[in-house]
Amino acid sequence: MASHERPDTASRDAQRSSTGPARRGLLTWVAPVVALAVVLVVVAASFAVVQVRAARAADVRAATQRAAEADATLAAQVAAEAAAARTEAARLAREAGLAAERGAAVTTVQAQVAAAEPVLTASDGKVEDDTVRQALATAIEAARAAITAAAEPAAPTAPDAAAILAAGTAVDTARAAVEAAQATWQQAADAAAAAAAAKKSSTASPQPETGTSAGDLAAAAAAAKAKAAARGVPVWVTSVPTAPGDGSNGHMPMSSMCLIGWGTDQIGSPQYLRCDAADALTRLNDAFRARFGEQLAMDLTYRSYDEQVRIAAYYGALAAKPGTSSHGLGTALDVQEWPDVYGFGTERYAWLVANAPTFGWFAPARVRESGAYPEYWHYEYGPGRTS
Repeated sequence: MASHERPDTASRDAQRSSTGPARRGLLTWVAPVVALAVVLVVVAASFAVVQVRAARAADVRAATQRAAEADATLAAQVAAEAAAARTEAARLAREAGLAAERGAAVTTVQAQVAAAEPVLTASDGKVEDDTVRQALATAIEAARAAITAAAEPAAPTAPDAAAILAAGTAVDTARAAVEAAQATWQQAADAAAAAAAAKKSSTASPQPETGTSAGDLAAAAAAAKAKAAARGVPVWVTSVPTAPGDGSNGHMPMSSMCLIGWGTDQIGSPQYLRCDAADALTRLNDAFRARFGEQLAMDLTYRSYDEQVRIAAYYGALAAKPGTSSHGLGTALDVQEWPDVYGFGTERYAWLVANAPTFGWFAPARVRESGAYPEYWHYEYGPGRTS
């Protein structure tokens, strides 16, 4: 058996010795190939990774671009909407401004029409040429039409504030012409009436004229007061300012006072007011006469301190404390105490309360019908005040 195994062993050894170099040669070129293959696989894998990353980066860039474009589109839309909102707000602001201007103009013209209407009514038959009244009626109608049209600002023919105010100016101009024409007519009528009265009686108390001396006027007032006092009743008449007055209440100097040349009280006493108040009262009287065809019937105006003392002694707490009365500054007027003519609720009282402030005169709240001291006859001068 042993002799048979040896050849096999030798054969295998020989075979090994013959195949060893071949294997080593094979391993020599296979290893690099495998290494190269591994490298190629790694490179391919890396390239694939790079491609994936590049694709992802491209996707990110595309998404970013789309987002930027969307943001730009949104920003443009927001900007456009904001611009449209600003334009609309500006339009609304302009319309609101124009509406406010129209509203103010309408209020002004309504007041002008309200002031002109009584002048038109009162002047009927009291102007030489009725053409001026017709012009006023036309102006009033045009102003009313402008006021009505202004209530519909969207209408094509709606007037602007300037056009509305122009209509009011036309009313004022026409009213002034009527007032002047009526004043001229009234002067002629007054002159005719005075001439007729002079023929009937020569005993009437003459109205003092501007330029009459203070002494003469004081004497006339004293005489009128004495005449009335002789009948057994207390008489209060307007005081005549003294030349050396110091300007305090009840001590007004003659230099600051003006005689009301167109009126006296019912017993012929002259009337004095501070000059600015006197001028305003004269203009108020012109309007009153245009409305009612008669002068304001005055009772009392300026009141000296001494006269205030006498009145306080007679009336007690009902009278103003001496030195505090508005009469003592020459800025107060009492019309005649004729309740059916000037009393609360009468047409003349209502007209004076409504229109006197236009001329700087007003009825104080304390003497209104619901006031603490109801005195329908009392008015005061204070430009800008209404009560």
